[in-house]
Amino acid sequence: MAEEIRISRDFIEKELPPAPPLYVSVYLMTLACGGSSAEIAAKLGALESDVLRAWAYWKDRGFLQKTAAESAAKPKAEPVAKKPLPTSSRPDYAPAELAEYMKHQEVRRLFESASQKLGKFLSQQDMSLLFSFHDWLGLPIDVIELLITYCVSNGHCGLRYIEKVALGWAEEGIDTAEKAAEYIELRKTGFRVVLRAFGQGNRMPVAAEESYIKKWLKEYGLPLELVQTACERTVLQTGKPSFAYADSILRQWRDAGVKTSADIAALDEAFAAKKAGNAQKSGEQKPAGETPRKKPAPRQNKFINYTQSEWDFAEIERLEREQRRKR
Repeated sequence: MAEEIRISRDFIEKELPPAPPLYVSVYLMTLACGGSSAEIAAKLGALESDVLRAWAYWKDRGFLQKTAAESAAKPKAEPVAKKPLPTSSRPDYAPAELAEYMKHQEVRRLFESASQKLGKFLSQQDMSLLFSFHDWLGLPIDVIELLITYCVSNGHCGLRYIEKVALGWAEEGIDTAEKAAEYIELRKTGFRVVLRAFGQGNRMPVAAEESYIKKWLKEYGLPLELVQTACERTVLQTGKPSFAYADSILRQWRDAGVKTSADIAALDEAFAAKKAGNAQKSGEQKPAGETPRKKPAPRQNKFINYTQSEWDFAEIERLEREQRRKR
């Protein structure tokens, strides 16, 4: 039975029309048979220099990253240094090329482990996809194994879904087993704790919510239990889940150096004392020892505003007796 070579429809529609016909033949022959530039040239009846130019063309387009002959001459070592997420399309690896890579124990272990976890025999296309996570995205073999375990444990065994997760890990720079374990724990525990505190524990966060949670735990460096407390307070104070409101609480706690529940209690006490002091100053409470304010004297008008004389009634009686004797 003849061996099949799979080429995506997207590749056929976008890459084949603008490519020179000879370059298309070189590409297909390289995928099918592999070999050196001289061997490809002999099979096509072309010049070896044309084959080399065709290889350079497809490499520039993001395909044929390495030919089988180049791989045989320079076996890939483990691990591969991390590289930026490529903008080109994922490469397809010919059977001969994969056979060269499988001479390395780490690559062979990856395929065996993936086959067991996914519960199926891997096709050539499956192996090409999984190996691209290492060769194309730059993820180490042990990180890819953790990625597959994580996806399968969450009920996702489809390789297209696993590819999306691999792209996400590459973008976030999850290129070590330690970073992968931290990411898995964050999604497994951190996300669920926060959403449960908001009363929404039956779903995973959307992208914007995920950014908030990562900021609180990583950028702010706050323990998960403090984040949970802030989310619970948000619901109590606003009556609804609000990531923005919780962020304002957590930002204040970060600026105040809060790290434990005891720090929150101390901050609450200081706030309550300050509030009581402000209330006292505003007159809600009368300070002790304050002298009562005197009432103003009643205002007098012109009818009563005069000086009264002081009379000596004994002298008046004496004068009246003298007046009688003279009569």
